[in-house]
Amino acid sequence: MCRFIVLLIICTIPSAGFAAKHWPMTKIAVEYQENGKFTHIIGSALLDDEGSIELVTFVGGVDPYAYTMTILEKHSRIEGFYTVQCVNQMGVGFIGTIDIRDPLKPLIRLTTDNGVTITNISDGGKKMKNEFLPKVNLGH
Repeated sequence: MCRFIVLLIICTIPSAGFAAKHWPMTKIAVEYQENGKFTHIIGSALLDDEGSIELVTFVGGVDPYAYTMTILEKHSRIEGFYTVQCVNQMGVGFIGTIDIRDPLKPLIRLTTDNGVTITNISDGGKKMKNEFLPKVNLGH
């Protein structure tokens, strides 16, 4: 009986620690780029506490589209810095990094095989946001 209890403790402690390793909820202002050029698509990426990414984009500043990105793999050797592989509900895969070590300046860079990148909002994206969505908070 004692061996069973020790075995149970050894098996449950690592899994409990693994289950608690989610990133904190973070909202990041993003834009889409294609081959390094701004595509006039801006949005907000919400890293939820379940480990997925909720993405709302605005094409041309006014038309909203919502996506859920499911995390397939997530690795972290440094707390707050993640290498991720994810896929949206349309089957488009992304690989990249998310850096939330500084909660006031989170960084995101997710890229597809076709060269489309979701990254932090640039000055051009901020200008478009201020023009079309002045009262909307897209995040940091």
